[in-house]
Amino acid sequence: MNDLPYLHGETLTKIPPLGSYLPQVQKGVVTSWLSGNLSPPDWVLCPFGSSPLPALEMARAGFRVLIPVHNPILRFLIKKQAAPPSREALNSALVTLASSYKGTDRLKPHLLSLYETDCPQCGRKTSGASFIWNRSSQELVSKICRCGHCGEKTAGEAAPADKEKAREFSSRSPTYARALTRVTSPSDPIRVQVEKALASYPPRSVYALFTALNKVAGFNLPDEELSNLEVLLLHAFSRCSQPLVSTLQDEDADSLEEDTYREENVWFAMEDALENWPDGAQSIQVTSWPESPPEGGGIAIYPGRVKDLIPQLIGFPIRAVVMVYPRPAPDFWSLSALWTGWLWGQEAAAPLRGILTSRDMDWPWMTQAALVTLRELSDALPDQTPALGLMPGIETSSLLSWTSGSLSAGLTLENLAVDPDHHQGQSRWTINPLSKPVSSQEIDHRAVIRGAGMAALQSAGEPAHTLSLYSAGMAGLAGAGYPPADSRMAEAGDYFPRLVIDFEENIAYRQGFLHYSNIESWWHQEMALDPTPRSDQVEMKLVQSLVEGGGAVEEKQLYQMIYDAFPGLETPRAGLIEACLVSYGKRETAQLTAWSLKPNDQPASRIQDLQEMEGIISAIGTGLGYQTATQNMGGNLTLVTWDENGKAAERFFISASGLLSKVINNSGKDNGNGWIILPGSRAELIHYKMRYNPILGDIIQKKWKLIKYRLLRRLREEGGITKENYQERLCLDPFTSDSPQLPLI
Repeated sequence: MNDLPYLHGETLTKIPPLGSYLPQVQKGVVTSWLSGNLSPPDWVLCPFGSSPLPALEMARAGFRVLIPVHNPILRFLIKKQAAPPSREALNSALVTLASSYKGTDRLKPHLLSLYETDCPQCGRKTSGASFIWNRSSQELVSKICRCGHCGEKTAGEAAPADKEKAREFSSRSPTYARALTRVTSPSDPIRVQVEKALASYPPRSVYALFTALNKVAGFNLPDEELSNLEVLLLHAFSRCSQPLVSTLQDEDADSLEEDTYREENVWFAMEDALENWPDGAQSIQVTSWPESPPEGGGIAIYPGRVKDLIPQLIGFPIRAVVMVYPRPAPDFWSLSALWTGWLWGQEAAAPLRGILTSRDMDWPWMTQAALVTLRELSDALPDQTPALGLMPGIETSSLLSWTSGSLSAGLTLENLAVDPDHHQGQSRWTINPLSKPVSSQEIDHRAVIRGAGMAALQSAGEPAHTLSLYSAGMAGLAGAGYPPADSRMAEAGDYFPRLVIDFEENIAYRQGFLHYSNIESWWHQEMALDPTPRSDQVEMKLVQSLVEGGGAVEEKQLYQMIYDAFPGLETPRAGLIEACLVSYGKRETAQLTAWSLKPNDQPASRIQDLQEMEGIISAIGTGLGYQTATQNMGGNLTLVTWDENGKAAERFFISASGLLSKVINNSGKDNGNGWIILPGSRAELIHYKMRYNPILGDIIQKKWKLIKYRLLRRLREEGGITKENYQERLCLDPFTSDSPQLPLI
């Protein structure tokens, strides 16, 4: 394996359309990878078609992207996001819908009246935004209102009138029957899955959605205006489905109890599309395969399964493959069939029948699906085709599934890097390599997993996340030539289940591994902490980058510098980089995406601080009658001792950094004890290190006390320190945060 850096990407600040159901990849990763491998207008294949965003990003960067998309909903998303409607166009569509009639009433007031309630704040009639139901009892329990009269957003208990209004709608109504019939016939084998998907909607939502849908179906509008109305409807479909409740990204979602679900106001859900649909992005051309997009970049969609496309790829100039690994998502596929039928009828939903009849859509199934797809794909692609495998939402099961499926399909793993904090993984592969690891003897894969786990911890010098150890294990197995070419296990679909057992039994307590479940990290009982663990190395590298930058440095450039310095399996957690950045850096006010070194962290300033702190603590000791001595420990670390009758009474380590391991390593046997004097701006960074290195945290908590620079300055000015009170006075400003605290006197 090669040590290649994790590629920095921007986390999306706003959930994209259907984002709660789709793989969430970071922006900029695919174009960064492609820039080192290809040049526009080269062809890139996205074989799994599981996420629109990477394909759109590549096309906007000038590449031509071929993507098979079996799901009509995803095809619609790609086309609409390739040429996104403006907010004005969506609002115009909403106005058209609002002004249509339901009987003698305009549609908007009719739909809003379905949710009419009394405002908990002012008591006047308003349309409720959401209604909270108890899932077990199916009782309406509370409501959330955005009152048009008092302007307040409030929550309150559901009144008897609210419950009575909700009971006016039934799952046995003609509307419910039409909602099913529009997707499938009563005798269709997939009707059970469709019924399950429909059951995710409260009866009132079904009535409101179909009332709006029927109006749209009756409009005689140009295709573009009609598709804008479909955008509004699709957004409401996804927003009003109960499974979405647990993933809502707003301030109300956290207040929901586990056994509740939220019924959304359908009209407000359609209005919500105006704020959540992307606006202003560069338009790109989308064609239907085999029509080619222009050389300036675009997307060719194959409207079917990738296995049907593969024979057409033989001899076609695919230069690279970008795989956004999919997750088993039976609920999403069932909802997709429902939404497809609602929007475009039974015939449009028919291609989804095959996947809906799959009985076991789980990780073993997904592993086998990836294996078969990638093996067939390899037969159609040239030798040495580079591939990027993005692993969004990564956890141990998905990591083992995606890597094992790809390895057993014959791909060669070139690099693997994960970031547990952003739940992202990046793998690099070669399809049809000229040579690949071959084992000359039977592999003791359990020993490989254990050895790789221990090597990962040894390299880190401190506890590491479960994903880091599992990644090291999979990389070790890949390097050892696993699975063997004659393995029957992969053919039988047993590769994934066997791996799960192997990892659970070998990264385990019985093998000497210690599990810290609250932070999902591991250590080994035979190891000692490294005096310079990776977290300290990352801190030093970030400070070096800020110093050498001389001024403002772009955030993405800083992150990439760190990833370049710690590539592959050594990739540090984003949370650690952020903690270091906040501790040492300040955002540029005129350039919020850039950072510079804080003025008081400039090297010359910190040298003065160290000298000042040395002078203060020495003067305090002398004033109390102690003999003081100073020792330069190297690396901007100073030791001041207070001696009495030839014996050390107190030891003070003065540092400008958060390198606590260095202090402990220089303190003698048994990790010493004493005081550590630090800048207050290191507080959050030190708390991060103590949390994610519980061994270090335990040593600090039991044997050391931390003092802030500013407390020593204050004590110098206040005076009044005696042998009886100095320990209490030195603890007046606890090292809990960088906010000033009043002395507890």
